[in-house]
Amino acid sequence: METYYLKCVDSTQLFLESALKNGRLKPPIAVWTLNQTDGVGSRSNRWLGLKGNLALSFALPQNALSADLPLQSASLYFGFLFKESLSRFGTAAWMKWPNDLYLNRKKIGGVITKFFESLFICGIGLNMLPPNEEFGALEIACNPEALLADYLKSVQRGESWDAIFSRFAIEYELNREYEIHLEGRKVPLRDSALNADGSITIGNERVFSKR
Repeated sequence: METYYLKCVDSTQLFLESALKNGRLKPPIAVWTLNQTDGVGSRSNRWLGLKGNLALSFALPQNALSADLPLQSASLYFGFLFKESLSRFGTAAWMKWPNDLYLNRKKIGGVITKFFESLFICGIGLNMLPPNEEFGALEIACNPEALLADYLKSVQRGESWDAIFSRFAIEYELNREYEIHLEGRKVPLRDSALNADGSITIGNERVFSKR
């Protein structure tokens, strides 16, 4: 996958989407920076920018990935692969359903995926440095170029959803101490059930990721 480093950008996600639409870049393609000033977060929030933190966006054709990948679980798929790359570099980070990266009890990153004209466009933010007391950061020194090379290689292998899901299902137990935002309210994951398509069931309600 061709990869471009951006010295400074408002949002790698918006930059990549624009470049794809006007034909300046073609998939498979990735762009990244350590200086994102106005990143895109979940639920229309901004991802807090701090120089030195990693922002990555990449685009892949749908047919480059396993046919069993549920579209609504793409962020979980890409996020868990990223978590596994982090693990290979020695961090204890884990994946919180449906699209957050955590270390201990603090969020250190997040994943957002869009599906556009048969393309997966995925954005990942990772705190190499803590932006404030609410969020955490990696507890290890890590070369971002080496991390991204490892991660994008694993993405391009196109591992099946079933294989990724089986590994995430073991880690899902860590989620039970946490909550999710659901239609404006906080809902505990304590008694939730993880389904094979990456959705969860809380009470009688089936919840799908929309990120």
